[in-house]
Amino acid sequence: MRQEYPSTVPAPSRRIDWILLITRWSMALALLLWNHFSPPAPEAQTLFARVLLFYLGLTLLEALFLWRGWGLAAWPYVTLSLDLFLLLLLIFLSGKSNSPLLLLLLLPVAVTSLRLGFYSGLGINLLALLGYILLTLLGVAEHAQQPNFLEMGLFAGVIIAIAVFGGLIAEQMLRLPRQEVDQYKVQLQRAEEAQRAIRQRADAFYEMSHTLSVTMSYQAVLEGILRQCRGLLDFAVGVVLLSAGEEDLYMAVSAGVRTTDVLQQVHLCGGALSNCLRTAEPNMLENLGRDDELAQITSLQRCRSGMVVPLRAGLRNYGAIVLGSMEEKAYRQTDMDQLSALAHFATTAIQNAQLYQDLREERDKIIRAEEEVRKELSRDLHDGPAQSLAAMAMNVEYIKRLVATDLPMAIGELDSLEQLARRTAWDIRTMLFELRPIILETKGLMATLEQYVQRFTEADGFRVHFDAGGFDRRLDPKVENTIFIIMQEAVNNARKHAKARNIWLRLQQQDQQLLASVQDDGVGFDLDKVQSSYEARGSFGLLNMHERAQRVGGKTEIRSQPGKGTAVIISVPLSQA
Repeated sequence: MRQEYPSTVPAPSRRIDWILLITRWSMALALLLWNHFSPPAPEAQTLFARVLLFYLGLTLLEALFLWRGWGLAAWPYVTLSLDLFLLLLLIFLSGKSNSPLLLLLLLPVAVTSLRLGFYSGLGINLLALLGYILLTLLGVAEHAQQPNFLEMGLFAGVIIAIAVFGGLIAEQMLRLPRQEVDQYKVQLQRAEEAQRAIRQRADAFYEMSHTLSVTMSYQAVLEGILRQCRGLLDFAVGVVLLSAGEEDLYMAVSAGVRTTDVLQQVHLCGGALSNCLRTAEPNMLENLGRDDELAQITSLQRCRSGMVVPLRAGLRNYGAIVLGSMEEKAYRQTDMDQLSALAHFATTAIQNAQLYQDLREERDKIIRAEEEVRKELSRDLHDGPAQSLAAMAMNVEYIKRLVATDLPMAIGELDSLEQLARRTAWDIRTMLFELRPIILETKGLMATLEQYVQRFTEADGFRVHFDAGGFDRRLDPKVENTIFIIMQEAVNNARKHAKARNIWLRLQQQDQQLLASVQDDGVGFDLDKVQSSYEARGSFGLLNMHERAQRVGGKTEIRSQPGKGTAVIISVPLSQA
């Protein structure tokens, strides 16, 4: 665990500690040599050497602590106090107040003041001064002489001066590092707050992405966004407004609003919301109640500041997110960036929900088209082959009775029965051809239309003409199949409803488009009236033509007027065919 020194001690520096350690080691070795060659007193020589050896052992222990990095908050106090104590002991052993080592006492006094600062250094140095006074008194008592108060006072004054001025110098030197440490602490706190905010934002984005992956409900995602905004941003009122028309927005999700505001719609009238949707740029606002649009939500009228972020994808506006706070200037640019990122998730959710709804509608259209095909096939089978087979069965019974009574007449009825059977077989083959023309897969659209036209005779009451226009290019099978189905449906409509005498099928290449048309000279119809009554009529034939063409990148145009026939024109880009 990291240890910290008291505020009066400078930050631990291993370099300074190693310098002091080397200095202690050098001084101890020097004193050992001095004690060996010129001992202060022969009777104290051994004890003096033992004290120095003990001191060397302590320096080795200190070196171990420094090498291993075992920092202690009290380490400077311990080492410097031992320096003073052991030096006083050596002075005592080498002559007390008359010791030649007395001046060495000033060195640890100065180091202590500079290393520990004013108050701590002064306290330890006062203990050193007390030790000096005791040594002086012991020396006076030993020699039975009057103390030299002037000498004692001068040396004590020097100790006090070094302690005081050294401490002041240390405090002055420590002031700048302390300020830097305080600045580092503030920066560290800000960094921790920023990291915490980033973590919260990451958690919020993860939850949003998870919600998007497990639900197709944009309502759940919008509620989750307001919930995450509550954790990231401080707001009193939050609403998500979605488009309810060109000039209106409705409240899809809300937090902190009054019950009377839940069903409130906002009419766009040139205010902050209109500007946000027009420019697709988020805005910070002050005094939301002054805005004509936001003031329509009474809960926002009391907000002093807020943010508006659009919900936009491409060129399409879905709505906006509005947050309001009771504080003035409550939001910064970083807050707007976070809300904009969450708005991106909301837009994605709305797009996904819309795509899902479009897929459901497309599925319903396909099912409806299949039902129409089944109904039409059922009607064709009932009105055609089914009636013919029933008539053939009745004719067989009738011919059985004629064989016994009138053989020539029976033979005539057999001829009629043969023609009816051939006609029925032709109708069935025609239906099979229309359902799945094999030739379309093998020889293409032009050959299919040629064979399709040949199946109609003047006996049908109308003539079908085909003009290939010189077009003989093979297209994508899906495109060819779609064009044939639309043309076939147009021909069937002309046969059943137009009372036409002629039907023209044409293919034509114009620029980079294929134009396929079906035109008749029948009675025509009012196109607008028919399209407006689709739901009441329950028939979607014309709409199916448009949708089929759109699936292959084309379009269908229908032209008709009462008494002037009908034309169905399919255009498909050849680049997609």
